[in-house]
Amino acid sequence: MGTKTKMINLTIDDRPVEMAEGATVLEACSKLDIKIPTLCYHKALSSYGACRLCLVEIEENGRTSVRTSCNYPVLEGIKVRTDTERIVRTRKIMAELLLAKCPDSSKIQSIAAELGVTEKRMELKNEDCILCGLCVRMCRERMGKGVLSFSNRGSERVVSPAFNETSEECQTCGACYEVCPTGRGIKLDKITENVPDRRFSEFDAGLVKRSAVYIPYAQAVPNYANIDPEMCIHLNTGECGICKEVCDPDAIDFDQKEEIVDIDVGSIIITTGANTFDPVSMHEFGYGRYPNVLTSIQFERILAASGPFEGHLQRPSDGKEPVKIAWLQCVGSRSQDSHMPYCSSVCCMYAMKEAIIAKEHVDTVEPTIFFMDMRAHGKDFDKYYDRAKTTGVRFVRGRVGKIREIPDSKNLILYYTAENGE
Repeated sequence: MGTKTKMINLTIDDRPVEMAEGATVLEACSKLDIKIPTLCYHKALSSYGACRLCLVEIEENGRTSVRTSCNYPVLEGIKVRTDTERIVRTRKIMAELLLAKCPDSSKIQSIAAELGVTEKRMELKNEDCILCGLCVRMCRERMGKGVLSFSNRGSERVVSPAFNETSEECQTCGACYEVCPTGRGIKLDKITENVPDRRFSEFDAGLVKRSAVYIPYAQAVPNYANIDPEMCIHLNTGECGICKEVCDPDAIDFDQKEEIVDIDVGSIIITTGANTFDPVSMHEFGYGRYPNVLTSIQFERILAASGPFEGHLQRPSDGKEPVKIAWLQCVGSRSQDSHMPYCSSVCCMYAMKEAIIAKEHVDTVEPTIFFMDMRAHGKDFDKYYDRAKTTGVRFVRGRVGKIREIPDSKNLILYYTAENGE
């Protein structure tokens, strides 16, 4: 028989609550839906009590003291008060200090605003780190590395790797960066020379990054999250496992294995499909090096309402609306050096469609299509070609020879000779 868990009874703001022995006052407040501000607490990490925002008054044996609720254990019969004048005043002071130290942190701004602090009355050295210790605990407790730690004392206290030198032990998982409440306290290049292995969304054609736990796309069937076995720290090292701890439905099973299942079906659909051309090898166009050089599939995702930019037409490099957009036709095909000397028969039409839709999204944009021959051979396709010309799409018969990027602006320069010699 298992050991029965001892239950603790206490009151919070005159409301009774029962918690298992070993729980914290912050967890008890959460059970009663009492919101306590905090920047240094994480459900899967040991409590530290560094930010001092989660302060509460605790009355025990007739004595009242101020404690950090994230690491104070529930005790039988104690009375907790979360909104007394002293607690509210102290939280505001702490919020002001944090806001003065990291004025650009959106998370600190949000918590400060909730506490009624919108302006800072003091000036402190603008820093990115509030010494909450989340990154240190994440690296040590969950990733099993211990690359980060505190060094120095007092006002000189900082978070750094051992001897303030880059570490080869860092696995560049990014957990320390992701857990940082300021979003800028961790600078990976100061910790290690190892390069992070980032994964990009396959559904969004590599335009945005994705995490190790992700849903392939909005209408995925089944609409469940996947865990990438190549990226998952737990599956590769046995460490981390945070997702399993924070998943309230307990839906994560790391012991699951792939299996082949035989099922009876009434019919089978066979589709041959097609492969898209990868233009990385065509160095003259700069695809893969210049962020604003895209494939047609990527541009489709930009235009899509369900895409990474929610249908807003913008440049991947800076998020600004483009002034001019050029479509280069027959890239990788219809040339002696290509393994695909044939015409794909669809490029002309979808380029026109994308150009028209781009004009619908941003009417000031200037679209240009560079083509060899216009293959509008389907029903009413030629009418669509005429419509594109009347809606402001410029057509240039000619092939672009190379593309160069202006480093400062990320603008692109196209070199080409058109049929008319321009």
